[in-house]
Amino acid sequence: MRKLTRILFTTTLAAAFIMATRLSHAVTYGYRPSSMTDTTTTDTTQTIDEYDTFSKKLGVKFKGTEDLKLLEEVSSWLGTPYKYAYSTKGKGTDCSGFVSQVFMNTYDIKLARSSSLIGSNVNKVDRKDLECGDILFFANSKGHIYHVGIYLGDNIFIHSATTKNVGVKTETLALDYYRHHYYMAGRVKPLDTRAPISSLPNDTIRSNVTR
Repeated sequence: MRKLTRILFTTTLAAAFIMATRLSHAVTYGYRPSSMTDTTTTDTTQTIDEYDTFSKKLGVKFKGTEDLKLLEEVSSWLGTPYKYAYSTKGKGTDCSGFVSQVFMNTYDIKLARSSSLIGSNVNKVDRKDLECGDILFFANSKGHIYHVGIYLGDNIFIHSATTKNVGVKTETLALDYYRHHYYMAGRVKPLDTRAPISSLPNDTIRSNVTR
């Protein structure tokens, strides 16, 4: 009986040694048994697919570093009609309502409810340094801010357009209208990782509350 037990122990030990050796070789030379398959490749592929999906929806070639939650949120607003003083996805929203709701839904950040006053919630960003998620401000010839949108990339932004009550859509900054009325851009303060930069100057935040 003792001899049989000794044989079984020796056999088990040998099998374990062979398995460990094979496993060591597999890892050393880059091979992995199915039980060791890393999920990183699958996750990476899925992430790339998500960026591709949003690129098609929004017309922007994303770098792959943008916040997917933000892209998902703004995409879900596409087609919502323009409606002054509203901010309801799918039913109606004005430009500031859209912007404020996007940041509330994505980051739980409360922004002011008018285009001009949102300027107090951001730090200024040079146009050449624009990043996805920065807020764009448009003003009339007197410097009164009357419209806002969210920059996506590739000179494209998303906003709630008043024209024919089209509502939430993407637009290019290359259009003459937006080039002429572009006023400034800002990064929402809690999301700004740069060194402290001044927000919109107080003398430019008018009583005008055009949405």
